[in-house]
Amino acid sequence: MFVALNIYVGEKLMKDKVKMGLILTFCLLLCLFIEYLSSYVFDFIIFGLSIIAVTEFKKLQLKAGNPQVDYCPEIACFLVFVITFTSCLCGLNAGWILLIIFLVIITTYLVIYLGGFLFFKNEYENDEFRKISNMSVKQFSLFKANNTLACMIYPTIPMFFMYFINHISSLGLTTLELNTKGVPMGLFGLVMLFAICCLTDTFAMLFGLLIGGKVIFPKISPKKTIAGCAFGLLGGVVGALLTYLVFYLIFPSVIIIAPWWAIALVGLAGAVFAEFGDFFESYCKRKAQVKDAGELFRSHGGVIDRLDSIMFVAPFVFICLLFMFG
Repeated sequence: MFVALNIYVGEKLMKDKVKMGLILTFCLLLCLFIEYLSSYVFDFIIFGLSIIAVTEFKKLQLKAGNPQVDYCPEIACFLVFVITFTSCLCGLNAGWILLIIFLVIITTYLVIYLGGFLFFKNEYENDEFRKISNMSVKQFSLFKANNTLACMIYPTIPMFFMYFINHISSLGLTTLELNTKGVPMGLFGLVMLFAICCLTDTFAMLFGLLIGGKVIFPKISPKKTIAGCAFGLLGGVVGALLTYLVFYLIFPSVIIIAPWWAIALVGLAGAVFAEFGDFFESYCKRKAQVKDAGELFRSHGGVIDRLDSIMFVAPFVFICLLFMFG
């Protein structure tokens, strides 16, 4: 009876995962269609997901014993969005956007650190975590500022590179604009990003279950095997080449921009970053002793659970687009 019950529950969970997976795939395709219609509407979708991701990561850090200053990571996420959004509208160079965001984050960090023991000394002295950890007020202020900085950088900055990919043709990179030959590079970069990450994850899961074998990092992720990771790399290559093929059929001039083997190498390296992002998120969840970072997508977890690979691959794809198409 117990065996039958376990089989029933397992089948129900698998059906739930497949159903939610199809819904998420539809949502992803819808987001790409929205980007095709209006890149700025797509920006607001990414911003909404970024805010949720920041909140989820804050909770993970708190459960792992790393307190932060309330609302600072969310405010930083909002400022990064405003700076990037307005800069893209004004056609500001990508280098200046990065510099402004860097200065904003560093200034916020210094204000949090100095303000901790200069203006909130009494509050910090009475903090239970500080007492248990046996830290001085200055040490606790630095500790809290460092944790807040970590939450301001991740996942905000990796997600921010999706804005850059989305507006890559209007970031003051004139050489890139001349070499795109009418191909919508923002859409091309986003489709390739999603294809690499989705197929890396899918190939790793399917072939990992079929082949089995030795687990690569049992303490971090007990279900991820060496075989699964190896085929995940193949999935990244397939995802990149499929993107290349689809865009070649629609925009034949894409073959002038970059050869197929260069796209395959991007897929391979992107798959490495995708798997690293997956392991990093698993490590964070292990430290926090939770199964999922959030519950937004039910059996698929939260935003971070779904976008962990994408956040690590996005900066890499952006750099590749500059080198290959610039």
